[in-house]
Amino acid sequence: MTEATLNGFIRRDLVFDGRVKIRINGPADGVMPWAAAAPIAIRNARTLQATQSPKTCLDRHGFALLDHDSQVRDWDSGAADTLDKNEIARIYMPEIDALIRHSLLPDLKLEIVQSPGLVRRGPGTHNPYALGVHQDYGLTPDDYQESLEAFSSPEVGQSWRQRFDRPEVAGFVVVNFWRTVYMDAPLQHMPLAVCDPASVAAEDLVPAALVGFSPTGKDTNQLSLRHSDQQAWYYYPAMTTKEVLAFKVFQYFKDGRRTGLQTCFHTAFSDPQTPQDAPQRQSCEHRVGIFILND
Repeated sequence: MTEATLNGFIRRDLVFDGRVKIRINGPADGVMPWAAAAPIAIRNARTLQATQSPKTCLDRHGFALLDHDSQVRDWDSGAADTLDKNEIARIYMPEIDALIRHSLLPDLKLEIVQSPGLVRRGPGTHNPYALGVHQDYGLTPDDYQESLEAFSSPEVGQSWRQRFDRPEVAGFVVVNFWRTVYMDAPLQHMPLAVCDPASVAAEDLVPAALVGFSPTGKDTNQLSLRHSDQQAWYYYPAMTTKEVLAFKVFQYFKDGRRTGLQTCFHTAFSDPQTPQDAPQRQSCEHRVGIFILND
């Protein structure tokens, strides 16, 4: 376990109508929404998972660590490359498909949707570390579609909704596969913290929107969080490039078999135990959409 400050919690006295609008570098409407940060306990998820399979841990807690020595060597290849040069499409996507079907959701009938690109973070990339507590897509299909359209187009959002509304679809899940890359030593700098959704009370959820962040210019639709001592935060210390962290960032079942928050708030954080000479984190994330079909 470690103690560290997590940024981005919402003030309990904040009064808002609709979604709290936030810019990455500050409030969007002149009202500072964030609470003063104090160190909180972040538990060792390796201990939590020691007696559970990845499948069970993902189902119970919304996250799981898997051993995975990928054959990808060029983590910066992407959708703009031809297939012979795009190792994400040619190698990583089949690897992830196999992890989902055999290790995480082995007993379900699935349609898996992947994109041949990653979000890379670290030195030499254009993406900063995400240093604020957040959940990416909200709670409902409408929330998800709205945020999807903010990062793509209305046509992409409508296409997803048509697939989701099919009678054979029982639900939809998005799993983020997060890992370190190009690192020779276990990760110490800016690890990722994830919160067990079962520990989050409904009254602590705050509808939020990022303003001026998406490529379309549309506001995103996501959730922010008020802090509570009941929330259970975890991290996997010393992650290596031969491991991948899978955590749910959206989940919805049509039959209401699960209610409330089912996905993980998460954030990078500065661990006070990190040595000053620790190599800066190089990482990537790959978000995968999964339609769960009726038997």
